Amino acid sequence: MSRAKGNAAAAWVAAYLRPWWPLAEKTPNGRLGEDIENTPGVSWEIKTGATWRHEWLAQAERNSHGKLAVVVYLPPGCGERNTGNAHAILPLHKLMELLVAAGYAPPGESGALPPEGD
Repeated sequence: MSRAKGNAAAAWVAAYLRPWWPLAEKTPNGRLGEDIENTPGVSWEIKTGATWRHEWLAQAERNSHGKLAVVVYLPPGCGERNTGNAHAILPLHKLMELLVAAGYAPPGESGALPPEGD
């Protein structure tokens, strides 16, 4: 995957997110931390590459500072024109909370939210 795509991808994702967060902006290259700014409650780590790297998950969590850490992976063939088809990766227990809240899944036993895991 080209370095140019990696540098541009965060801007594509920020543009995609603006209907929900109108102030979403790509973090300037070289600045440490999350890849997209002005999305309260959510921390975005944007990744491209032909090979998935599990280290990206740890990086997203480190940069999240307590916000929901989401890795957006744009695999080969996924670019600016089809950013909405990128993959969003987040902890399963957080996904289940969101699915229950949105009505896609029933509440767990006794209405409990899913456990975080070990």
